[in-house]
Amino acid sequence: MAFDAFLKISTIPGESTDDKHKDWIEVLRFRLAMRQSSAGQRSTGGAATAGRVNVKPLVVLKLLDKASPKLALACCTGEHIPEVRLQLCRATGDKTPYMEYILNDVIVTQVSRGANNDQELPLPMEEVAFDFGTITWKYTQPDHRTGKPVGEVKAHWDLIANTGA
Repeated sequence: MAFDAFLKISTIPGESTDDKHKDWIEVLRFRLAMRQSSAGQRSTGGAATAGRVNVKPLVVLKLLDKASPKLALACCTGEHIPEVRLQLCRATGDKTPYMEYILNDVIVTQVSRGANNDQELPLPMEEVAFDFGTITWKYTQPDHRTGKPVGEVKAHWDLIANTGA
């Protein structure tokens, strides 16, 4: 299924011209991973033991745009960004987000730029990594006939306090 992804950084505007995401950043690809460390051995009662979750930075791949200089500066200075939002939308229809990642207390930890002169991409690309203090996952369930939202599932994790719901 094709989808569109858009990134909104509270202190750095992008140049998306999408009606619902004006001044957001258009995202080509992203990754967000977490890993729960657990002991390889089970206890005599059969239970697995778990530790503190290891949450990796949100990494997005985007084209060079007007946000690029400010993202580089934010990485250099360690600027604390109040909020970053990544929305995933179906590529057709009214672009209602079906998945949203909301990050708070964010720092740009890496900016990598490069190009391979690919004829399909009009500009060089950059990969940007964001560390964060909290994350909220919000999934909006669509009605499969109409595409309209019919429900919402949310979860939240505070990496600093190591708690969530």
